[in-house]
Amino acid sequence: MGARGVRGTRRDLLMGMAMAAGLVTWVLSSNNTFRLPGVMAWWTAVAAWLAAWWDGEPTLPRPKPRAGQGGYLTAAAAILLLGALFRFYHLESIPPEMTSDHAEKLLDVRDVLEGARPIFFPRNTGREPAQFYVTALIAGPLGFGLSHMALKFGTALIGWLTLPLIMWAVRWGGGYSRRVTLLTGLLVAMSKWHVSITRVGLRFPYTPLASALTLGFLWRAMCSSADRYWVLTGLALGFGLYGYTASRILPLVVLVGLGIWGWRVQASSWAGRWYAVTRAGLLMALSAGLAFLPLLRFSLERPDLFWYRSMTRVAGGIAEPSWSTFFLNVRNALLMFHVRGDVVWVNGVPEDPALDRVTGLLFLVGLVVLAARLIRHPVLPDALVLTAWPLLLLPSILALAWPNENPSLVRTSGAIPVVMLIAALGTDALWQRLARLLGPWPVRLGMMMALAVALVLNWRTYFTVYPRIYAQASWNSTEIAAEIERLAPAVGGVDFVYIFSYPHWVDTRNVAFNMGVPDWNRVLFEVSEIEDASPEVRAIIFHPADVTNRQGVFDLWPGACRWVVPSRTPGKEFIVVVRPPYCERLKGP
Repeated sequence: MGARGVRGTRRDLLMGMAMAAGLVTWVLSSNNTFRLPGVMAWWTAVAAWLAAWWDGEPTLPRPKPRAGQGGYLTAAAAILLLGALFRFYHLESIPPEMTSDHAEKLLDVRDVLEGARPIFFPRNTGREPAQFYVTALIAGPLGFGLSHMALKFGTALIGWLTLPLIMWAVRWGGGYSRRVTLLTGLLVAMSKWHVSITRVGLRFPYTPLASALTLGFLWRAMCSSADRYWVLTGLALGFGLYGYTASRILPLVVLVGLGIWGWRVQASSWAGRWYAVTRAGLLMALSAGLAFLPLLRFSLERPDLFWYRSMTRVAGGIAEPSWSTFFLNVRNALLMFHVRGDVVWVNGVPEDPALDRVTGLLFLVGLVVLAARLIRHPVLPDALVLTAWPLLLLPSILALAWPNENPSLVRTSGAIPVVMLIAALGTDALWQRLARLLGPWPVRLGMMMALAVALVLNWRTYFTVYPRIYAQASWNSTEIAAEIERLAPAVGGVDFVYIFSYPHWVDTRNVAFNMGVPDWNRVLFEVSEIEDASPEVRAIIFHPADVTNRQGVFDLWPGACRWVVPSRTPGKEFIVVVRPPYCERLKGP
């Protein structure tokens, strides 16, 4: 048997192993549950499938070592250090408070720590699983506990790991120059857009991670046409769908990339071209399906849960879907980079553009440069960049039923790698053109100053303006938790301290998590509940505007003491009322 026959037999055996293991995975993924044998079968299927298609050398030549490699690596390391500074500096205090979404996430993480192994988390309109398992590792074995910090550290880490992944994708996948690679990494490292969605502790940074990984392999596959890279693209696509809902736009990006490659692929006939495109498409589809297998089964078992959030954004909201709404959303999404950004205070400074002024200008220059390059000398990576950019905005644009949620920094976050690459291409083009006119050193100094201005603008927006707005918009559950813990020794424990409910006030679940007592749930809705409450009500925390219920408590508890607890954020003060027998044990602050 010849070498080709041996390779064919080996591939058949590995493909058979992958299919068999995939079938076991499917069977053991029932009832929305990861099971250890099923997970082992899943990874076996993926490994066998990848090994089956690893034969054969890529058609791209290996790059020869070039001078300056040490300087390039040093610069890349410096960019990673800068990225770490932006993502971990004062992480414990910025952003300062949890929202109700954070409480929902911590409840899901708690389920994992207590032994649950869902493939899809149905709580709070349904969520993909990656963040919850990562956070469970951080909260449990790494000792962060069920806390805001566990959520923030997990997403900040994912955001930071995305930096080298983007540089890898640009350099190794797209074949762009070292300077463009470093500029892309630098722009992402200091981007207020990426920083804000990475530090907030929600699932948002998983989309740019999936986007960078998928694009890196797709670029490589388009340039080399090697089977292994089509397979790796499909695997990256499938695994990327476990992160955040906005990643569901990536199959469309991959499909468009395949079409671009098919238009340029070298073939002796149209039949040969169609064969090549069909083969590559099937390899990606089967690979993505294998990676997506457990979640695929859940999506077929419970399509109502799997598609609920996506479908409610398109229909069933505050507006009827229409073409006029679509074009309005397109306009607003395009304006998000320079004019008016996201209005949600959790995601960033409300209405602040996604790009600082310097990066925004470089992005516009990059679009012109990219279009000119495609006209003069079209190459596949450039074509994919220019088409992927608007496609990756669609998760925000398609919020037709909720146009007030567009533009969204989080739903468009898959575009971050390509937007920053376009800006880097603009920077590089200006660098080269001006260097020929003015000489290299003045241009180098000018570019360094411009990028320094961009760094300062991004730093100021996120670390000065954003925390102030966030603190004013959120509720100070940490301060309420601290006051309950201060009261606890005098009144017999935290179980004897209650919060009187008030519309649009603090989420008491966050108070419980901040105390490290997730099961604490002491909430009053009526004064009449006080006498029948168990455990006994010995102290109550009130919203300062709740005069009526506070007076009712004074009528019920003659001689009760009260004080106002100040807050670090003006307007977030709250009032404590303590039952008379316990007043002497503890006075106000």
